[in-house]
Amino acid sequence: MPIKTTVETLPPFPGGGDVDIAPLETIDLARLLVRDPAEVTKLLKACIKHGFFYLDLQTSDVGRKIMKDEQEVLRFMETYFAQSLEKKMLDDRQSFLHGFKPVGTFTGAKSDYKDCYETLKVARAEMLEKSRKLPEDVKRAIELFESFMTGSHSINFTLLECLSDALGLIGANRFEESHRDGQETNTCLVMLHYPKSEGDQNLGHNKHTDIGSITLLFSEQWGLQVFAPETQTWKFIQPRPHGHATINVGDSLRFLSGKKLNSCVHRVIPPTGDSQLEDRYSIAYFLRPENDIRYEDADGKKVSAAQWHDDKYIMFGTEYDKQERSTMLTGGMEMILGKA
Repeated sequence: MPIKTTVETLPPFPGGGDVDIAPLETIDLARLLVRDPAEVTKLLKACIKHGFFYLDLQTSDVGRKIMKDEQEVLRFMETYFAQSLEKKMLDDRQSFLHGFKPVGTFTGAKSDYKDCYETLKVARAEMLEKSRKLPEDVKRAIELFESFMTGSHSINFTLLECLSDALGLIGANRFEESHRDGQETNTCLVMLHYPKSEGDQNLGHNKHTDIGSITLLFSEQWGLQVFAPETQTWKFIQPRPHGHATINVGDSLRFLSGKKLNSCVHRVIPPTGDSQLEDRYSIAYFLRPENDIRYEDADGKKVSAAQWHDDKYIMFGTEYDKQERSTMLTGGMEMILGKA
């Protein structure tokens, strides 16, 4: 049954009325930080069942700090993406990991449509070395991005450690041993902007599972959907007010867990039709394993994390027919969940 969205503290669904909402658990970061057994077990169950949950940041110092940084990053995004396309294209490095990506690079949320989002990416490796290749606008706000990415990494690493504990992993089998500092990795921050669109040939963000291990996502606007296996339908993720992040498991963590954990199939669409009626912003920190780590992919093939990353990004840009014939875009989860 549809869940009413009239709770005053939650953003109402555009246009009013009821909407089907995914029943996600809320995990308390402060309890994870002290390794509360009940909360760690709750985390594991959420990652096995849906691979998607809310994280309450309000109860810990690290959470409250990133809440403040997140609002400043959002203000940065509003200014950055309001610039001319010509100006933003100066940051286009033709890279899956660095710089600017314009609208319409990949397939959209429906056949024959292109995507309706632009992004600015900041790789963790370049942030750590204060690379001269960082976008000039990012360099001017370097302390903010350093703080936000450090906090994001710390939170995601806490989740990794708790999941290792919950699964009884030891030694080299622990998840954090595949995410060591000093090793090459594709971990990065991605800032996404869905500009207003009046029903043209650009629509949303096509269905997919995330490439990496854990995604820390901030978005206070409607549009994100997850495929619900229990109903075989798409359900909206209720945007939580400031103070929460949305977390999801990615392909790499699923593969590293021997497919015990589930990566979720999700997409972004305008909530009230094919037109994007407002500028939509979201901030995602993608924790990814070391590039040389090898695991068994959805088809049972051994592949490196770096190869999975690159091949999946290539798949985002291919035609729909090829995407539908492959397990890559949805990480093989469609075979488990039913066709999305």
